[in-house]
Amino acid sequence: MSGQKGVCGEKGSSDYVSGKVVVVASKACREISRTALVWALTHVAQNGDCIKLLLLIPAICSSKRIWGLSRFATDCTTGHWRSGVGTASDQKELVANLCSHMVLQLHDFYDPEKIKIRVKILSGSSFGAVAAEAKKVQSSWVILDK
Repeated sequence: MSGQKGVCGEKGSSDYVSGKVVVVASKACREISRTALVWALTHVAQNGDCIKLLLLIPAICSSKRIWGLSRFATDCTTGHWRSGVGTASDQKELVANLCSHMVLQLHDFYDPEKIKIRVKILSGSSFGAVAAEAKKVQSSWVILDK
């Protein structure tokens, strides 16, 4: 796929990148690990690239009280997660906010002016969701966490 330009934003976005698109997929059921994202930033991503952090909330987790954790698995924030968050939309919003804080704390690993990170949260995802997203954004790399 070298030489191809990908899109890292959402549908209708003009967020084309000059470099490669790297999809980092992680299950967000009981914790959100930043390990795969840090690995992508330190081993794969280069200036002009875009990382698409794809967080999957499995159907089995989205129907339960899953967000009773006090912090991320890697201690990247001290924010408290509320238990019994509510609807899937509420869960997505909470995860998105926490991911934004996590990304801000990773500035030691990358220059946000040179490497873009976009977060997408999929609730109740089916098998093949990661592959479908990787194809949609024309990714050069897919990195799976756990």
